[in-house]
Parts: sequence; C-alpha cells; structure tokens
Amino acid sequence: MANPQELAARLLQARRTHTPIDPVSVETCKPEHADEAYLVQQLVVAEMGGCAGYKIGAGSPTAVPTCAPLPATRVFGAAAGIRAGDYARIGLELEIAFSFADDVDHRLSEQAEEVIDAIDTMSVVAEIVDSRFDSWPNVDPLLQLADFQNNGALVIGDTRPYDRHFDFSAPHVSFYCGNHEIYQGVARHPAGDPRRLIAWLVARTLETGHSIPARTMLTTGSYTPFYVATGPGVVRGKIEGFGNIEFEIK
Repeated sequence: MANPQELAARLLQARRTHTPIDPVSVETCKPEHADEAYLVQQLVVAEMGGCAGYKIGAGSPTAVPTCAPLPATRVFGAAAGIRAGDYARIGLELEIAFSFADDVDHRLSEQAEEVIDAIDTMSVVAEIVDSRFDSWPNVDPLLQLADFQNNGALVIGDTRPYDRHFDFSAPHVSFYCGNHEIYQGVARHPAGDPRRLIAWLVARTLETGHSIPARTMLTTGSYTPFYVATGPGVVRGKIEGFGNIEFEIK
C-alpha cells in the first residue's frame, strides 16, 4: 500500500461532503492486506475524534473475525434518532452489543471464558450500514474493511445486566421499519455464539498492547436480514426476553 494517508483522506472527505468515492480512483492506495486496512481505520477515527465502540463480525462460527472502530460522533441513544441526510443510504441491522464495567487491559486474562465472564452489560442495538463507495456492495473487501466495515452509525436501545444464560445463538426477534416487517422469528447468528467475537477482540487488543476503555460498545453482527430504509419512519426492534429498540429516521 503506497499511501495509507491518501486513502484515509479520501474516506474523511467522503464522510464530510457526502460524496461517494469511485473505487477505481483509489486503486493505487488500496490496502494489500488486513493490517493495512486496520491502519487506515486508525487514521480516520483519530481525525473523527476517537471511538466509542467497535463492530466485530464473522461470516460463520469458524471464520476469522474482523473489526472496525465506531466513531464517537456516530454512536447514539435511540431517543436521538438519526437524520437521513447524514447518510448515503440507511441500511438496518438488529444486533446485540456488550460492554465491560472496567477498562480492558493487561489485568484481564486473554482466556475466552474469563473474558466472557467479565462482560457487564448487553444492549439491543441497530447498526446503520452505510458506505463511502458509490458501487457498494461491489467493493473490494479490504476497502470495505478500511471503511469501518461499512458502518454508518450505532443506535443503542435497551441495556441490561449481562445474562450468561441468555440464548445468544438463536433468540426470537422482530424488526420493523415503519409498517415493513424486516424479520420475525427465531434468528441464527452467523458467528454462532456472538460472544466469541468479544473474546477475539479482547485477545487481539491485548496482543497489540492496547486497551479497551470501560463502557466501550462492542456490537457483534446482525441477527436479521439487511434492509435499506427508503424514507423517514420509525424503526422498531425486539429481542424476546431481552429488550427493545425504537428510534426515528428523520
């Protein structure tokens, strides 16, 4: 990758001006591997004022996860709603996010079981999926990773104490945008148990000598099909035995 700063600058410009990028125009500064994409992420989020969370995902129970920072300016409580004009598109996904009561640093074991036991809260959240590239979803995966894995925002609904006995692999969920039913029924998480993604992120963070501040929101991938909102409306989601989320697209 010749110039990570160039790609970071283009992504920042696209966010500020809402002008999508033609992927061909950044061919010369495209990441060649994941570490370069993660470097671009860090350059962009630093210019945006830091992060308040991470999104983590994996396409199957055995796939290697990926992660991306969530800019602090794009993590909202549901009561605030979102403005359609802030996004090129508003893709909707219903997820569960977790957080820790204390900073995650070298004092926490890297053992997956101990990491999961240290979780303090879990929240019903909706990810707003957006891209800075005009041809999305037909975009090189490493460019998508550099672009925060297509994150637009995270909206936080009900939060409750962590319940290790909750069925995270196959909860019953419902998700609506206005009168449109996006999904209702038992949902299967693509990563199997999404808590494995939390353990992976903590291990990766500690291996690189970094930490995760307390109350950082860690969202773990969608339980529902991807849906693009076509106009203003109210988004409603429910995870049975857990909680709800409701917010307005203005």
